[in-house]
Amino acid sequence: GNRATPMGIFTLDFGFGTAPNPGGGLPYVQVGPDHWWDGDMQSPTYNTMQVCKEAQCPFDTDPSSGTENLHIPQYKHAVVMGVNKARVPGNGGAFFVHTTDGGPTAGCVAIDDATLVQIMQWLRPGALIAVAE
Repeated sequence: GNRATPMGIFTLDFGFGTAPNPGGGLPYVQVGPDHWWDGDMQSPTYNTMQVCKEAQCPFDTDPSSGTENLHIPQYKHAVVMGVNKARVPGNGGAFFVHTTDGGPTAGCVAIDDATLVQIMQWLRPGALIAVAE
């Protein structure tokens, strides 16, 4: 995520990860080196997953733009939180529940991979997450 963790209730829209689909009811995308979360506020696809070769992406792929390459160990498994679904620039994006690497996150929720897989297997379309202080 690229802002403080939002408070409230959010949809859990789909899963993704570098690992194969662990099963469950949500759509799942297995990601590779060409999968990005567009953090470029000038881009028409801001705050969505995009697939492109880095040199050919139509948005800024520099990490300083807020764009993230999704092919990283912390995204072995992840679930997209429906934060800023209107994709308003400046309201934040790239909020995921994802595998922990033991370090802090920038607005995301990170838990151990085995627990995350269990949750993903249990989730169904329409699932919500409540984030409280």
